[in-house]
Amino acid sequence: MDKLVAFFKNVWFRRAVALLCWGYTALMLWVAWLCFGFFFEFENPTPLFVLYLFVNISALGLIILTRKQMITKINSYILPPIVFLIVIFGFGNWYMIAPPLVVMIVMFFVNNSNETLKTVLGTMYLLMYVIGVVGYIGIKMFMGDISFTGVDLTRRDPDYEKLSESGDYRIVRYINDTNERKTMSYYVEYTGDDTEIPLGICKKVFGCKHVHTATYQSKSEDLVEWSTQRVDGEKQDVILVEGSLRENPYLIKSAEEDDSSDSSSSKASSPLIRPNSSAQSGETSGTGGNTAEPEE
Repeated sequence: MDKLVAFFKNVWFRRAVALLCWGYTALMLWVAWLCFGFFFEFENPTPLFVLYLFVNISALGLIILTRKQMITKINSYILPPIVFLIVIFGFGNWYMIAPPLVVMIVMFFVNNSNETLKTVLGTMYLLMYVIGVVGYIGIKMFMGDISFTGVDLTRRDPDYEKLSESGDYRIVRYINDTNERKTMSYYVEYTGDDTEIPLGICKKVFGCKHVHTATYQSKSEDLVEWSTQRVDGEKQDVILVEGSLRENPYLIKSAEEDDSSDSSSSKASSPLIRPNSSAQSGETSGTGGNTAEPEE
């Protein structure tokens, strides 16, 4: 028993555990990124929350064990800004915010740092949280919902999702209800950027491409479909918007980047004009410029 106690009190063991606690900080940084740019879909949220809670409680226990280590002291001053990002990006998802927030508060006060440094940094972090949260709520009250990704995830239609034939892209729909009119907006997302988590999946929405917006008639109405088209002998996913053919926005972007690189390498003095520019300009008017027929 004495040997076991001596092992846990060994300074090198505690330094190793303190270093391991930085994995928790990295995990919270990853959670903040997921809150920022992803839409969460859970198979069963309760077991996932229990697992998330267990990870936070375990990390708290290890942090308390190594509270006298310099590595933990530094970690305790880096974690508050990361948890602040989770609070702002995931505002309202308290099941995701509360556990790391409690760990961060306990971690800040139990570490054996200089009390003057604690007071100064504690005041700064408190102001950051108060001003940030109050400012976020104030802007939301006066200016409506705030979106860091360009779309309001609360308006995402959970029952609407269309995968392309290749499975690389999906079309999703957002139903917007304003005082003026009710509209539905369609976006294309790249499935390759999705992140799988235990008992769920995080679908990346940051950087999604807008396809079409129309007046909302009914939930059963569907204006956008996938099709395929052969380009240079290769099958590509294209979009049918109210019967008009349009290129996949992700493929258009890739083509523009290739044209830009080709233009810079050849040092051409005149700007490059894409043949299908009319298709891109026609996107806002609801008619596609590409007249190629979809592949049967």
